[in-house]
Amino acid sequence: MSDERFAPDNVDRMLLRVLEETFAKEPWRKHAPVVVINDATGALSSWAVEHDLDVRFVQDSAALSTVQAPVTGPVVHLPTEDVLKDVATVLYRLARPLEALEELAWQVAAWADPQVLLLAGQLQRHLNFSMNTVLANVFTDVSASRGYYKARALRAASPKALTGHAPPRIPRKNSVTVGSESLELRAYGLTFGAAKLDPGTRLLLEALTMGGLDSFVPGSTAVDLGCGNGTIAAVLAKTTQSVAIIASDDSASAVRSTEATLAANNLGGVELMHQSGLGTLEDASVNTIVLNPPFHKGTEITGDIAHFLFAEAGRVLKPHGILWTVFNVSRRYQKALVKLVGPTEQIARDSRFIVTRSQKA
Repeated sequence: MSDERFAPDNVDRMLLRVLEETFAKEPWRKHAPVVVINDATGALSSWAVEHDLDVRFVQDSAALSTVQAPVTGPVVHLPTEDVLKDVATVLYRLARPLEALEELAWQVAAWADPQVLLLAGQLQRHLNFSMNTVLANVFTDVSASRGYYKARALRAASPKALTGHAPPRIPRKNSVTVGSESLELRAYGLTFGAAKLDPGTRLLLEALTMGGLDSFVPGSTAVDLGCGNGTIAAVLAKTTQSVAIIASDDSASAVRSTEATLAANNLGGVELMHQSGLGTLEDASVNTIVLNPPFHKGTEITGDIAHFLFAEAGRVLKPHGILWTVFNVSRRYQKALVKLVGPTEQIARDSRFIVTRSQKA
């Protein structure tokens, strides 16, 4: 790999080896369109460009889109019929939500070339037979590659005849109640947590609706940072008056899910932003931020994302602005919140989660 910025990990190495084996058996695929979807390291994209493939790129993550732009150029953030048209080979790293595979498998089977081959890779310890079942719902031929570098690819070919314009169970739908508010939730496949009400989010919203809404004064600006399926943005839109609400997420799937949740609840006036952190917002421009930070990056557990989002919150909050946060008891984020935002107090706690309120100095 000539570009050292995009070094392959073991999943990449496996997928590239399986792809090379596939090209050796079916040379015509080298000259047909290829799509790289949600490249985690940039290595697959870089390899495809270096080997002069007819390649297209889809990247859900705003952050990764920026990092990988020197290789990919502008990318599409969601798979579409136009992007998948005539595509013969799809390279994809399997994500944690099974719904993500369900959605993508249908899109590839419905929109790509009839001879398409989907290569969906992951470390062997993260593979399970449910993935094969999902693929078998829309493909006739489903198998697994040989294992390389403790990773393996699921191979799906021969799409079944499908009807409709979208996967039948996507977006996921759910009805929930938070305090006195009834909500319809919607979620597309790659949205973490699907259309469920996360228990941490429930605790956070209960704390807000039982005494924290004084943070949202008329004429102020509030941000649902990491909006996911849009639960927080929808509750804020329902319970606040004359507040400018922004819903922001690094994931294009999450932003789309939030949009669908707001529409399902007949809520308008929320500004949606697909961005890394709060990159498009100016310093000291926001009054209140509400955050349930993710602690997974792909299949790995990490606190890096939370610390990045705390720092972003500290940057964009106005003096005396408020950050409401919920996190797992085991994460112990209080010191980081004090350092990156300001004085922090615990507002609520149960056996699993802590809700805090931090004030910008």
